[in-house]
Amino acid sequence: MAKTVGQRLAPVLLVLASTLLTLLVLEVAARLLRRGQGGGKEAVEILHYTEYDPILGWSKIPGARVVYRRREYTVEVAINSHGLRDPERGYETPAGTARILALGDSFVEGYSVSLPETATQVLESSLVRAGCPAEVINGGTAGYSTDQELLFYETEGHRYKPRVVVLFFHYNDVVYNDRQDYFGAPKPVFQMGEGRLCIHRLPVRRPAPRSASASPMEPPDASRSELLEWLRERLWFGAPAAYDFLARRGLWLPMPKMETRLELRVYERRKVDLIEDAWAKTAAILGALEAEARSRGARLLIVYVPSRLEIDDRTWRLSRRLYGWSEADWDRGQVARQLEDIGARASIPVLDLTEPLRRASEGWGGEPYFTYDGHWTARGHRVAAGEVQRFLTDHHWLEAVADGVSCRMAPRRANDGHDAGR
Repeated sequence: MAKTVGQRLAPVLLVLASTLLTLLVLEVAARLLRRGQGGGKEAVEILHYTEYDPILGWSKIPGARVVYRRREYTVEVAINSHGLRDPERGYETPAGTARILALGDSFVEGYSVSLPETATQVLESSLVRAGCPAEVINGGTAGYSTDQELLFYETEGHRYKPRVVVLFFHYNDVVYNDRQDYFGAPKPVFQMGEGRLCIHRLPVRRPAPRSASASPMEPPDASRSELLEWLRERLWFGAPAAYDFLARRGLWLPMPKMETRLELRVYERRKVDLIEDAWAKTAAILGALEAEARSRGARLLIVYVPSRLEIDDRTWRLSRRLYGWSEADWDRGQVARQLEDIGARASIPVLDLTEPLRRASEGWGGEPYFTYDGHWTARGHRVAAGEVQRFLTDHHWLEAVADGVSCRMAPRRANDGHDAGR
């Protein structure tokens, strides 16, 4: 008996109804998930716990608290009475304790993870467990470049009497060491003359009201469907070719071509005068920090913090697609090599975290960097802490640091650095 039109259409309608119901459920789930997440980098939390500083440009407000609500994390940042994101400590070193001062920017401040998960706290806990009483002071401040870190050490950091100073260096330090503002926020800048550095102008000018801008690495347009937005964001970061394929069919706007910002030109193989000048000033600042630390009986270690594009192939491909870079003209390993050359000339050891973080990214246990934010996850902080501890151990830097206490530590296995502090 021949089927009626209704009977033939029934399976098709059932499939369509099931598909629509599934999409509806997924859309509701995506909206509920997104509702519990914060925004992206357009948030301005830093303005709520920093204030104008006539020498440093800005510094953290003692006793301030703020909550970062981002799509990948929600973290409370609390500032101690000395203006650090650190446990309460006095300036005097406790007897029998090795003191280490960490200098750096937001990677060291660590606002993307809880305080116990920061590299400084993980390193401190791991040293203590290994039999070396230690305090690792978190001197990091979001947005700082190396010149501000030098000034912080000279004006405040040295008061903690560290015997080891660990400077965390990121690629954007190069250009901002030669600039008088950081995304509109006035900062100090050194001038080079007569073989020495001098501050261009003090006090630093007061800032105008600041507003935040969207990250250029984030998809530019938003969809009304949270499910579609979820798919779009994952293709943007994970499969740019598929993203553009669907964009050409009208599903969303195509991936734009971005203008390369000056700080990113440190990866360009061709010599750029502004970059060369910034590197020269950076070398002078690093030399001044080493001399200042040495004059106070401390040793300096430079730790290179790679950007995510340096350790993750997908991010490198996305960056090249966004900015129109070619492999022949751009080199993601160039900054680390330049920094190592500066360190070798100045006899300052440089610890490059690129390979340990790349191994962590390729292995199990979670990514070391957040996808949208670009800062370290708790795993990234553990990797950094483990590698610093490995250096201090292998080079015996802590054996004679703590008064009356031996800080000899047993050699650690090759993969221990990825899990330090767990």
